[in-house]
Formats: sequence, C-alpha cells, structure tokens
Amino acid sequence: MSIYGKYKVGQMGPIDKKVKDIILADNSYLVYIDEDDVIQWYTEGYGNFPDHFGEVQNKVSDWESTANNLFGQKGSYAIKTLLAEAYARILDNKDIELARDVIERAAERIRKQGTELLKQYYSVSALVVTILCLLGVFITKCLKNDFIKEFGRDEYNLWMTMLFGGVGAFVFTILRLKKYKPDVLISKNIHILDGALRIFYGMIAGLIIAIAIKSNLILGFLNQVDKNIYVSVFLGICAGASEGLIPDLIKQIENKSSK
Repeated sequence: MSIYGKYKVGQMGPIDKKVKDIILADNSYLVYIDEDDVIQWYTEGYGNFPDHFGEVQNKVSDWESTANNLFGQKGSYAIKTLLAEAYARILDNKDIELARDVIERAAERIRKQGTELLKQYYSVSALVVTILCLLGVFITKCLKNDFIKEFGRDEYNLWMTMLFGGVGAFVFTILRLKKYKPDVLISKNIHILDGALRIFYGMIAGLIIAIAIKSNLILGFLNQVDKNIYVSVFLGICAGASEGLIPDLIKQIENKSSK
C-alpha cells in the first residue's frame, strides 16, 4: 500500500482539511475533495509532473470557480467530483486526451445546468420588479383622487403609463426567455440585474410614450379623447414590450427636427 492509501474519508488530509471523498489514492498521487468541497491534489513528485499538467490544472480551477459562482458549494459537488477525475487521469494515466474529455464533459454539464439556472434568476428578477409595478398600480388606483388632487391628472396618466410599461416589458421578457442565452462565465448577479433593468427599461419606454402623446408628438388627438388613460396605458404596455418602438420614435422625431 502506498503512503496515500492511509488516507480515509473523514480523516485529516495532507493539507489539514478532512477528506470528504477520495478520487485517486495510488502510488505517488492523491486526488480528493476536502471538507469544504474543494478539489485537492497532492504528490511527492513535485518537479516531475506529466506533460500538459499545467493545462489541466488551469482548466479544472477555472471551471471549479465557475461552478462555485453558479451553484454554490452544495450544488456544484457532483461537478467537482467529475472535474477531479481529470487530475486522476493526467496524474495516474498520463493521458491528456482523456483528461480533456473529462473536463469537457464537466464543462458541458455546467453550461446546461448553468444556462437554465441563470434563466430562472433573470425571469424571477424581472417578475419581482413587475410585481412592484403592479403593486404601484393598485395603490395609485386606490388613491386616485388623492393622487390627482396632489399632483394633477396629467401626472396621474404619466405615472400609470410608466408602470404599465414595466408590465409590457415583463411580457417581452417571458416571450424572449426561450431565446435568451445567458453566459455562464458571467456572474449570476449580472443576470439578476439584467432582468430587473429590462423592466425598468419598459417603465422608461412607457413614460416616453406618455410624454410624446401629451406633447402632441404622436397621437396628439388622444389628448382630446375622454378617458384616454386606457389608450395611453395600452401604448405604454406596447412600448415596454417592444425594444424597437422607442428608438424608432426618437429617430422619427430627429428626422422631423432636421427638416
């Protein structure tokens, strides 16, 4: 039995961390997962590593870090045990191609699971902000008379249209979800922010449409229509759901201004 055969699960490993799972304990090498779910390797053969060991080490560390950022310690455990196999293959078998294949299989699992998880973060973030918009609509509607008395009817229309612009943006978010391709190498916090900002964009789009109507830049006749709030709100939803409507509107205004 090699000196590495003495290490058992639950005992202290070579670097003062308990061994949680042993991947390889043979001859001059030990590859294991420690109590903190970190991939560890140990050998007495420092300076005599197999060819391409550095490549394997860099890739395993990179994907291990990605797994930690996406899934956390517990969620990434199965992936880490697979990544640790790459160390076993390059140290024990000296087989770089097999090690690369193991890493690629782990990376593919990270991409698939990570993509679905990031989509959830993106959509839930958008949903939370949309719920806040709907809550704002409900409160404003309940306090309509007080709101109009304090700020005015025009401001009421602008505010409601802006809030419904966020609702329209959520509709676009759900429709876009199948085509949404998050990058697993980017922090999940960025995707959470992306989902929230998509709703804020819709709110701003709704506000721009409401101002454009009020200033007679588009559909100015609506200002003479009784209860035009319903039309304004509908257009706000459309503006929030469309990525191209506001840029097209701005372009039309620029063209008119240049004539």
